[in-house]
Amino acid sequence: MRITPIGTHTAVVLAAAGEVDLATGPRLRAALAELLEKPDAVPVIADLTDVAFLGSTGIAVLVDAHWQAAQLGIPLKIIVTADGLVLRTLRTSGVDHLLSIHHDLDTAVRELPAD
Repeated sequence: MRITPIGTHTAVVLAAAGEVDLATGPRLRAALAELLEKPDAVPVIADLTDVAFLGSTGIAVLVDAHWQAAQLGIPLKIIVTADGLVLRTLRTSGVDHLLSIHHDLDTAVRELPAD
């Protein structure tokens, strides 16, 4: 798995690629937690469009990050391919209704709260 944080003016985009499973999930969890725990935290957008596999550990990572973001009052958006495996996995597990899921960066940014 490759994790690349990308700064924007209104949010931080964390682009992940590869597989999110038992071996790599902790890296994604740590990266998301680090962004959410910053004293000057801005909204976080997790771009999973290049993730080829999302296992149960990956689902747990996203649910935990959602909970952490909600507790801190920081928006967390998830970007997935509209017809991809990650979205199917999130739908099958039922967490698609919990997470703020989008299919492109522009839409995710547009739906961020105004400053």
